[in-house]
Amino acid sequence: MSRRPTLLWKANSDAQRKFLACTARIAMIGGGIASGKTSALLVSGAMQCSHPESRAIIFRKDFPSLRQIIASSYRLFTPMGATYNKSEHTWNFPGKRGGSGGTLEFSHLEDESTVYQKSGQDFSYLGFDEVCLLPADDVDAIGQPINSAFAFMQTRLRAPKDSGLRLECRCTGSPAGCGMNWVKNYFRIPDSGESCEFVDEVSGFRRAYFAANVKDNPAMDATEYARQLSGLSAARRKALLEGSWTAAEGQFFDTWSYAQHTCADFKIPSEFSMWRGGDDGYSEMNPAAVVWLAHDKIHNRIFVVRELYRSGMTPETMAHAVKQIDAEFGDDRDMDGCIDSSSFCDTGFSGGGRADVMNALGCGWSPSPKGAGSRASGWSAIRSRLEARRDGPPGLVVFRSCKNLIRTLPMLVYSTKRSDDIAENSEDHLADALRYGLTRKVIRCEMVRVRGL
Repeated sequence: MSRRPTLLWKANSDAQRKFLACTARIAMIGGGIASGKTSALLVSGAMQCSHPESRAIIFRKDFPSLRQIIASSYRLFTPMGATYNKSEHTWNFPGKRGGSGGTLEFSHLEDESTVYQKSGQDFSYLGFDEVCLLPADDVDAIGQPINSAFAFMQTRLRAPKDSGLRLECRCTGSPAGCGMNWVKNYFRIPDSGESCEFVDEVSGFRRAYFAANVKDNPAMDATEYARQLSGLSAARRKALLEGSWTAAEGQFFDTWSYAQHTCADFKIPSEFSMWRGGDDGYSEMNPAAVVWLAHDKIHNRIFVVRELYRSGMTPETMAHAVKQIDAEFGDDRDMDGCIDSSSFCDTGFSGGGRADVMNALGCGWSPSPKGAGSRASGWSAIRSRLEARRDGPPGLVVFRSCKNLIRTLPMLVYSTKRSDDIAENSEDHLADALRYGLTRKVIRCEMVRVRGL
């Protein structure tokens, strides 16, 4: 009489079943917390581990949180006959018919070098638990924000020819954390938060998202869990309980939408007026940032058409770079701009401050307005331009070639000290350049002939 196999784990929701059965190259199960996402990720990582050439790896942002998923893995993998190497954080699985199987490794992303140590390795499975905790610190081929470690590891997704292994990247995530916006854009999660799937135009691979929340997990009491979250803000409660992707906590420009606020580059019509906004800087932590703005007066719409974002530039080097980009828009445009007023402070350069040196080379910079309420006024200018309009696109649209502005603007969050400002130590250089450009004052002088005098 044959023995029935021992049941180690069973999918407890439709979302888990679809996630595990998915054949897309990249898939994510996400939404509310306590929905069984992490257990589904562990199971998906082990599904091919009886194959001797299977190599899987699962990442968490930091080591303390990695310990939690490792502890959970013991309950699942030990009964499967797998053995754990603590020094290498790796499970070794048995193969079929008594042979050796594949491996499943755990790793964290606290140090950038951790990722690049994998540059000579291949994996048939990549797992990212709570991917929304990873920041958008890079852009992809079409200029969309992305996490650099996540993007790099896609290049390690390979397997020996004719091995029969499926190449998979699997993620979990809740709509909270610094990476929420890039993840939402990457998987094209609709505002409704519903499951979705599409084919990436660049790679040709499918990406899929499966929505899940606490109600999908029978092991959790949804009502009791909701009571536990009752002390949180409405936005965070909605995100963590319901899995809402439109309830961002603390996002400064919360109306930002990649679909609505970006467009493909086009040739600037001659009737569009143009100028610049700049935030001066030199060091890697404080680079120089310049944006070029074009105004469609008919529709009262401002386009951000070019950006310069670079460290290590002397005033002369920066002036040359600015004038070179100015020339791209035609020699007949008399381009000027508004730059951070502190760049006019005399810092020992011959001829005054950095902006004075650049102006001597033809940049035409004027100082940004300073004083009580000037920062709040600048942020308000950006926010009002981002507002949706009934008659078409919003009043501020960014060319998709401006990858750094697209990456950094949605990442800005509220300060914990001032309700009308962004958080300290934010990557706000291009946002500053934008607000200087939008609050630039234009002074016109005209001669008027008065008859009879």
